[in-house]
Amino acid sequence: MAMINADPRSESAGETLTRELIARLNLPMPEAQVEVHSPAGRHRFDFAWKEKKVALEFDGRVKYFGYRPADEVIYQERRREKALTEDGWRLVRAEWKDVFREQEFKNRILTALRR
Repeated sequence: MAMINADPRSESAGETLTRELIARLNLPMPEAQVEVHSPAGRHRFDFAWKEKKVALEFDGRVKYFGYRPADEVIYQERRREKALTEDGWRLVRAEWKDVFREQEFKNRILTALRR
């Protein structure tokens, strides 16, 4: 991994690997840790292309099982996603397996950015 793509705002190894993959695939580089507002409140994305209203979230197991009861995390995440999509955002979710399926990952990002 190239240190040039490291970012101290990364909150996980998955986010760092995702940023490296975005650079390696020559995709437009998104902003990291982007805060946005919706009618439901403030939200933060791992990555976002704000001008396109496209967000990329890296979903690791810790996000859902590491801090609070999973059912509460899933409920809150669903409410957040609903508010954001109703506000015009498109969310792309990535997991560990996705960073090893490079062409599929690239196609998903490009499709979201074209809409």
